Amino acid sequence: MKKLSLLAAVLLSNLAWSQTDSTMDPIATDRPDITESAFITPVGWFQYEGGYQYAYFEERLPLTTITDVHQIEEVLRFGLNQRFEVRAVFNSNTQRIDETDIWNQPYRLTGINPITIGFKYNIFQETERLPQTTWLSHVSLPWLAFGDYRASTQTNTLFHEQRLMMEKGLTDRFGVATNFGISGTMRGSNGFINDGMFSFAAGYDLGRQWGIYAEYFMNWEFLGNEFFYTPFFDGGITKLLSNDLQLDVYAGMNVSERFGTRLPSKGWFIGTGVSYRLPLAHYLR
Repeated sequence: MKKLSLLAAVLLSNLAWSQTDSTMDPIATDRPDITESAFITPVGWFQYEGGYQYAYFEERLPLTTITDVHQIEEVLRFGLNQRFEVRAVFNSNTQRIDETDIWNQPYRLTGINPITIGFKYNIFQETERLPQTTWLSHVSLPWLAFGDYRASTQTNTLFHEQRLMMEKGLTDRFGVATNFGISGTMRGSNGFINDGMFSFAAGYDLGRQWGIYAEYFMNWEFLGNEFFYTPFFDGGITKLLSNDLQLDVYAGMNVSERFGTRLPSKGWFIGTGVSYRLPLAHYLR
């Protein structure tokens, strides 16, 4: 979601390949929250979004597992036309996993998760009544995993994610956004849809290029014939240094204990990142 720029930006559909920073609206980013932005990267522009996140989680089903995760997140985006962008996602992780009910040493997984490629397609542009509405489709390629994640991934199984993303500015300073997602495997022994997500976020423009957001999101999954979900709450701050450069910092927590979910778990996460864009098509002429 754009955070500050989500609230301030208007439709980007009339952008030309040769536009410069001074004629464009602020960068619209997918980070730092889980709620992906419904806005498309401007035509001919390349956008980079990257950051670092630390997460700590405890889960009991049926044994207790404690996981520490250090993750470098990177998303590359390029606008092909007024409604369509292509994208790639790279996540590098180091996980320390401790199964406390088993008498063994904690172990580590280090490497790059299966590289994800995909696209966004804008279905409806924002109007006075309708929210900006966009479809996202991702496919993770297991043969493009590295390190321990290549060994632990089924190389003959393609993983997919589909999301419907909507966002709407309610005032000049306040806006909301939501995502509905499903995911699963495209071939192999697992189901085509076996997990998914829901999120709702609200952002406010503080002025002087500062913005804040608050978000609720939920991950759900089928384990055997049972349905489980894990709820989270997070929030963060963004700062625009220019129309094309944004910094962010955020933190969140697992609120399963407060919601009394069937999957006993707890944890928290914190992170920071940077996003920028440049007119790649202009430089490639």
